[in-house]
Amino acid sequence: MNPYTKSNQAYKKAAVTTKDQGTLILMLYDGTIRYLKIAINKINKEDLEGAHNAISRAKAIISELMTSLNMDQSGRVGSSLKSLYVYMFNRLIDANIQKNASYIEEVCDLMSELRDGWRTVVNQKKEVAKNGQFNNRSEIKPLNLQG
Repeated sequence: MNPYTKSNQAYKKAAVTTKDQGTLILMLYDGTIRYLKIAINKINKEDLEGAHNAISRAKAIISELMTSLNMDQSGRVGSSLKSLYVYMFNRLIDANIQKNASYIEEVCDLMSELRDGWRTVVNQKKEVAKNGQFNNRSEIKPLNLQG
């Protein structure tokens, strides 16, 4: 491994470990969407192995999103979100078996909607912090996901 690759990996790791939780979730959504678009492109080009690899990566990220949910604190919203993740994961299994791009597009649309909603939450939280509406970080309350 050349020294540039090693330093680039260290930079990426540092960038990820210093992000807040909301930004990390956005990064996971972005990564999933990116792999889904790659999978669609690969299916359209009849590159079945490439499609399989991209779908597998998207499934791995969705699996990580599922396992990182805190069901004790998230209530009904968390339960609904987990059900949606399970649906998307299973839809990607079907897409991978059938090499059906429309299934992947469906999952991509759902993931994009989740990403847009989460982006709004993250931006609002940053705006509150930036405007100094709280004197210190301990006064910022976590988002209550219970309906």
